[in-house]
Amino acid sequence: MSLQRDTLERETVYSLLANRVRGYLLRYLSITDRTTVSEAAQRIADWQRETTATTFESDRTAVLVQLVHNHLPRLSQYDVVEYDRTTEEITPSSNFEAVAPYVSDLEISIDHQ
Repeated sequence: MSLQRDTLERETVYSLLANRVRGYLLRYLSITDRTTVSEAAQRIADWQRETTATTFESDRTAVLVQLVHNHLPRLSQYDVVEYDRTTEEITPSSNFEAVAPYVSDLEISIDHQ
Protein backbone atom coordinates (compact mmCIF):
# COMPACT_ATOMS: atom_id res chain seq x y z
CA MET A 1 0.00 0.00 0.00
CA SER A 2 1.66 3.15 -1.24
CA LEU A 3 1.05 6.64 0.07
CA GLN A 4 2.76 8.29 -2.90
CA ARG A 5 2.34 12.03 -3.20
CA ASP A 6 4.09 14.66 -5.28
CA THR A 7 6.09 15.56 -2.21
CA LEU A 8 6.20 14.46 1.39
CA GLU A 9 5.06 16.72 4.18
CA ARG A 10 7.85 18.03 6.38
CA GLU A 11 6.52 16.19 9.45
CA THR A 12 6.58 12.92 7.51
CA VAL A 13 10.17 13.52 6.42
CA TYR A 14 11.21 14.24 10.01
CA SER A 15 9.37 11.16 11.22
CA LEU A 16 11.11 8.97 8.64
CA LEU A 17 14.49 10.40 9.58
CA ALA A 18 13.93 10.15 13.33
CA ASN A 19 15.50 6.70 13.34
CA ARG A 20 19.26 6.45 12.92
CA VAL A 21 19.13 3.22 10.91
CA ARG A 22 16.81 4.80 8.35
CA GLY A 23 19.02 7.90 8.24
CA TYR A 24 22.13 5.82 7.58
CA LEU A 25 20.33 3.77 4.92
CA LEU A 26 19.09 6.86 3.12
CA ARG A 27 22.50 8.54 3.29
CA TYR A 28 24.12 5.43 1.87
CA LEU A 29 21.57 5.34 -0.97
CA SER A 30 22.28 9.00 -1.71
CA ILE A 31 25.90 8.01 -2.29
CA THR A 32 25.54 4.63 -4.00
CA ASP A 33 22.06 4.85 -5.63
CA ARG A 34 21.44 1.12 -5.04
CA THR A 35 22.32 -1.55 -2.53
CA THR A 36 21.19 -4.88 -1.17
CA VAL A 37 19.73 -5.59 2.25
CA SER A 38 22.82 -7.57 3.28
CA GLU A 39 25.24 -4.88 2.16
CA ALA A 40 23.20 -2.11 3.79
CA ALA A 41 22.94 -4.06 7.05
CA GLN A 42 26.72 -4.54 7.12
CA ARG A 43 27.43 -0.87 6.39
CA ILE A 44 24.94 0.36 8.98
CA ALA A 45 26.30 -2.02 11.63
CA ASP A 46 29.79 -0.75 10.81
CA TRP A 47 28.75 2.88 11.16
CA GLN A 48 26.96 2.19 14.40
CA ARG A 49 30.06 0.59 15.85
CA GLU A 50 32.27 3.30 14.24
CA THR A 51 34.73 0.73 12.98
CA THR A 52 34.52 -2.45 10.95
CA ALA A 53 37.03 -4.14 13.24
CA THR A 54 34.53 -4.32 16.10
CA THR A 55 31.37 -5.14 14.18
CA PHE A 56 29.94 -8.47 15.21
CA GLU A 57 27.78 -10.72 13.08
CA SER A 58 24.98 -10.32 15.63
CA ASP A 59 25.04 -6.53 15.05
CA ARG A 60 24.65 -7.02 11.30
CA THR A 61 21.88 -9.57 11.80
CA ALA A 62 20.00 -7.24 14.15
CA VAL A 63 20.19 -4.40 11.61
CA LEU A 64 19.12 -6.73 8.80
CA VAL A 65 16.03 -7.80 10.74
CA GLN A 66 15.19 -4.16 11.53
CA LEU A 67 15.54 -3.22 7.87
CA VAL A 68 13.39 -6.04 6.52
CA HIS A 69 10.63 -5.94 9.12
CA ASN A 70 10.44 -2.25 9.99
CA HIS A 71 12.43 0.33 8.05
CA LEU A 72 12.12 -0.86 4.46
CA PRO A 73 8.33 -1.36 4.63
CA ARG A 74 7.92 2.09 6.16
CA LEU A 75 10.17 3.80 3.60
CA SER A 76 8.45 1.88 0.79
CA GLN A 77 5.04 2.93 2.08
CA TYR A 78 6.01 6.57 1.46
CA ASP A 79 7.75 5.81 -1.86
CA VAL A 80 11.11 6.88 -0.52
CA VAL A 81 12.73 3.58 -1.48
CA GLU A 82 11.85 0.59 -3.58
CA TYR A 83 12.62 -2.78 -2.03
CA ASP A 84 12.57 -5.89 -4.19
CA ARG A 85 12.14 -8.83 -1.82
CA THR A 86 13.19 -11.32 -4.49
CA THR A 87 16.57 -9.76 -5.27
CA GLU A 88 16.87 -7.94 -1.92
CA GLU A 89 17.77 -4.81 -3.87
CA ILE A 90 17.04 -1.36 -2.44
CA THR A 91 16.86 1.70 -4.71
CA PRO A 92 15.63 5.28 -4.33
CA SER A 93 11.99 5.83 -5.30
CA SER A 94 9.89 8.81 -6.36
CA ASN A 95 9.90 10.60 -2.98
CA PHE A 96 13.60 10.03 -2.27
CA GLU A 97 14.45 13.61 -3.25
CA ALA A 98 12.24 14.90 -0.43
CA VAL A 99 14.58 13.35 2.17
CA ALA A 100 17.89 13.65 0.30
CA PRO A 101 18.73 17.19 1.51
CA TYR A 102 18.29 16.11 5.12
CA VAL A 103 20.62 13.11 4.90
CA SER A 104 23.36 14.82 2.92
CA ASP A 105 24.88 16.20 6.13
CA LEU A 106 25.25 12.79 7.77
CA GLU A 107 28.94 12.00 7.80
CA ILE A 108 29.53 8.44 6.72
CA SER A 109 32.18 6.71 4.72
CA ILE A 110 31.47 4.27 1.93
CA ASP A 111 35.00 2.91 2.35
CA HIS A 112 34.06 0.45 5.12
CA GLN A 113 34.67 -2.97 3.63
